[in-house]
Amino acid sequence: MDPQSANKSAPDVSHVAAVALKLPPYWPNDPAVWFAQVQAQFMTRGITSEQTQFAYIVSALQPEIAQEVRDILMNPPTDTPYSHLKAELIRRTSVSEQKRLHQLLTQEELGDRKPSQLLRRMEQLLGSDKLDETIFKQLFLQRLPHHVQTILASSRDDMKVTQLADLADRIIDVGSTSTVSAVSTPSSPAPSCACSSDLSQLRQQVDRLTFQVQSLTTHFRREGGRSPNRRPFRSDRQRSRSSSEKRPFCWYHWKHGAGALKCTPPCNFKQSSSFSSDSQQSYATNAQGNDRASRE
Repeated sequence: MDPQSANKSAPDVSHVAAVALKLPPYWPNDPAVWFAQVQAQFMTRGITSEQTQFAYIVSALQPEIAQEVRDILMNPPTDTPYSHLKAELIRRTSVSEQKRLHQLLTQEELGDRKPSQLLRRMEQLLGSDKLDETIFKQLFLQRLPHHVQTILASSRDDMKVTQLADLADRIIDVGSTSTVSAVSTPSSPAPSCACSSDLSQLRQQVDRLTFQVQSLTTHFRREGGRSPNRRPFRSDRQRSRSSSEKRPFCWYHWKHGAGALKCTPPCNFKQSSSFSSDSQQSYATNAQGNDRASRE
């Protein structure tokens, strides 16, 4: 078998890889990292052809990124299209050195990241530029929360910025755990928390009072809806007081007449000479009947 026939019968490795490989979208924030990921996928699938690699890169570019290298896409070089496209993408889409330093000095903040993540981002913005380590350390510390800065102020001056970042991570982790514990609401009042227990008792008392007010409101509404001719309710004590004010006798003579064994003043049962015992007894009996009738 001649070499030309062998080449025709051998499978096209690039074509097979093209079916299985799908690159992530281009990442303009860090083109160098994106190309490192792409190159790793090329290696694991045995894709070494510059033309095949070029085709994969073009297929992964967003429209706005492809516009930046339109001249290369429309007229690619014939010898090393992938290497040329890679170099131009990194050069044209990467943030300029001036912008990176400006962002490092004025714009980069901690946000939701850990201090160690902020440090790596600041090192990325610094790039290959050199900056005095003391100045860079101060730039990093200024981005941290005030309470973290206060704690780190007591650290040794010879600590590296990476060590300070790790220590800041632990400080924030401890603070976050304490905050979550403070704001979380227990399912039942903790016995050791007097405030929670008092609050629970107060809520129960409010619930009981609310129920009583609702019950009384319902009762008075029912009473108000009855016949207007119904006489207003008076207590037994009020009726007794009203009757006693009209009687000329004390309670004992009013109740038992001449057979009363006691007498409480003022009482006219015995003092009235013109009022015979029989008449007094009859008056007491009639007074009792009238009082009962008034209560009914």
